[in-house]
Amino acid sequence: MNNNRGQWEEMMMFFKKDENMNKNSVNTAFQSTFIFWGVTLLINALFEMANNKPLISSSFVILIVGLIIFYSTEQIANYIHKRKE
Repeated sequence: MNNNRGQWEEMMMFFKKDENMNKNSVNTAFQSTFIFWGVTLLINALFEMANNKPLISSSFVILIVGLIIFYSTEQIANYIHKRKE
């Protein structure tokens, strides 16, 4: 039982809370990524209905571009928020 507690504590150290995280920047990044994925999937579905072929055939590409948008938006929002202070 004690060994399980040690493993749990090690795992929680990996996921410890970041005190320097700006929640407004993260929320902005979440929203921009969600909008990108929603619009991209909608356009992809409409294009596939019209032409019987998707505009972007790789879901992996959509995922990676969304993650790039998330991290870049977070960095830009952090820069803007720090500049205002």
